[in-house]
This record gives sequence, C-alpha cells and structure tokens, in this order.
Amino acid sequence: MVAAAEELHVLPHEPTGGWVLGDATASPAPAWFGTVGEAERAAQTRAIAAGARCIIVHDRYHRVHDVAVRRPA
Repeated sequence: MVAAAEELHVLPHEPTGGWVLGDATASPAPAWFGTVGEAERAAQTRAIAAGARCIIVHDRYHRVHDVAVRRPA
C-alpha cells in the first residue's frame, strides 16, 4: 500500500456534479473540474510536480482505481 503523502486523489464533487483534487472538504477550496478527464490531467501535472507515486480516482459509485503517474521521458 502507498503512503498517504505519495497519493493524489480525484473525487466526485456531488453538490456541483464536477470533480476535485484532494479532500472535497478542504479549506481553502480544492481545485474543481467539470469532467473526470480534466481532473485526471490536472492530477498528472500535480503528481509530477509533487513527486506523488499514485493517483487514485474515486468514481460516483464509490469504486476506486489507480492511475499510473506518467513522468516525462
């Protein structure tokens, strides 16, 4: 299992139907995206910058899947 500091989460934002990076209750407000694809692309950029090893996408049915961080060659 990957340590929490090495993970980046993409979560559904149910009140708006969009997607957020990180904790949906974070203060200040987390980054918001209209589609899961936009959120995943932003997560890739943030994961590379932060050195995260794993992106975890939570879908609207409470299932999760890992997305590999694609580091530039």
